[in-house]
Amino acid sequence: MVTESASIEQGSITPAKQPSARLHSVDFMRGVACLSMPIFHSVYNLYQFGFTDTAWTKTLFWVIYQKMGLGTFVLVSGMAFTLSTQSGIRWNRILRRVLKLGGVALAITVATYFAEPNKFVRFGVIHFFASVILIATLVRPLKQWLILPGALIIAVAVYIGRGGIDPNPWLYITGLMSHRPSSIDYIPLIPWLGVFFIGMGLANWFKLPEHPKEPAGYMKPVIWLGKHSLPFYIIHQIVLYGLFYLIALAVR
Repeated sequence: MVTESASIEQGSITPAKQPSARLHSVDFMRGVACLSMPIFHSVYNLYQFGFTDTAWTKTLFWVIYQKMGLGTFVLVSGMAFTLSTQSGIRWNRILRRVLKLGGVALAITVATYFAEPNKFVRFGVIHFFASVILIATLVRPLKQWLILPGALIIAVAVYIGRGGIDPNPWLYITGLMSHRPSSIDYIPLIPWLGVFFIGMGLANWFKLPEHPKEPAGYMKPVIWLGKHSLPFYIIHQIVLYGLFYLIALAVR
């Protein structure tokens, strides 16, 4: 689920004045979440390309693994948005990011429609973040109180479950649609917007150190990855899909 120290383009989490050790740790956490993506997608591709008859990603372990990785990524992205807008919203940057993510999301939808017409991406990770940036700018004044609506959104998702409430297609992006079409990537607003809100709220309690420290050497590669999560997300998907496709051609 970033070229300017952002959480999938949420915004630069490094304030213009000076970096901080705490902000480095936020990028580090996002980088760790990024590292979980290729593992899960490789297991998914094993079944998709027919290397195994078992859909491992639907088993309990991999479901929990995927939810924890995505949850960490979304939570940290919410933190990053709050930290990046401490000095106010710069609308030109926000709109630029929304347009950039919207373009990428549209490209993913079109590409997956031709590659997997029965499971193409209607509202995936990139679509989610393009939408959530706009929502976050509106609710930002709530600060730490965002934890409450965030928890409520998650509670609604738990109460309703996977079944949804109505087959109306307009409810698809919310997660409340029942009998929804299958998709290879689906990140609805409920519950993930709630996780993002909680991250935004928690970040309001962060105290930036007066004397920032250089991150430990072992953290730097992961921090770099966290700062470039958008290109990493896109590139690793293309590379993995292409690799499994070529292997499948070679063995058949």
